[in-house]
Amino acid sequence: MKKLLLLATFAICTHFATAQIGITGGYLNVKNDGAREASSGFYAGFYADIDIVESFHIQPGLLYGNACGTNALYVPIMFKYYLANTDLNIQVGPQGTLILEDLGDFKSQIGLDLAVGVGFDIFYNVSVEARYAFKLVNEDIAGIGSTNFNTLMIGLGVAL
Repeated sequence: MKKLLLLATFAICTHFATAQIGITGGYLNVKNDGAREASSGFYAGFYADIDIVESFHIQPGLLYGNACGTNALYVPIMFKYYLANTDLNIQVGPQGTLILEDLGDFKSQIGLDLAVGVGFDIFYNVSVEARYAFKLVNEDIAGIGSTNFNTLMIGLGVAL
């Protein structure tokens, strides 16, 4: 696992000069395990699209989300594969989560998700995406208890 993270960091650093930086935002839907209904909200943030080869990109991001009064930071590292001769891509990758509750009491929760999705480049610098993230690991830093949830993000990205 450490070697994979080191390789990913190396790839990101060596190709960062050719990265496209952008902003993204859209609809956020969060569903806790055991809950009957999901909570809706929004997300917004920044991303970098790093072109490794023509059909394979890495897209790290930093996103803020709010659903039903709960604030969270999402840190996805999506591996994007473009289908042959199309603007359609399939995405998969890890996504870190940080639930922002009462930071003064260290009640923040961190977790690790597996995100999967699809994207389509409408124009050179405008794209749409839909991702679903499954909770893999959830840790409660303060020992308060943990929340297990899955997220759906549907949004628009604009490269700057």
